[in-house]
Amino acid sequence: MIVQKINTIITDAEDLAFRYFSILSVVNDFSYKGKKMDLVKRDCQLLALAVSTNKDVSEVKEEFVEKFGSSMATVGNIISKLYKLNILKKDKRIVRINPVLLLDFNSDLALQIVMKHGNKG
Repeated sequence: MIVQKINTIITDAEDLAFRYFSILSVVNDFSYKGKKMDLVKRDCQLLALAVSTNKDVSEVKEEFVEKFGSSMATVGNIISKLYKLNILKKDKRIVRINPVLLLDFNSDLALQIVMKHGNKG
């Protein structure tokens, strides 16, 4: 087995969350409840923003539009996609990440990814 360690310094919880969701989406065709995530950069950015806030849906949309120069319609489409994938949940009018996918992004994070070769036992 080949082991590769990657150490990187990440400046804040939002950046860590962005990288985490990007990795989940790319590695091993990750799926949740039988649905592939297939997240794009904007999806991961929205998830990272939602992790770092406890805000009303409209506030998250406005902040995303301002921060990333996106349109309100695009943000609505991203949120809709993430709801359908069961990644985002609405708790009254608050946007929350599904607790299954939620970590403490204010702490250090170590991910272990094991990719087994299909031709070996």
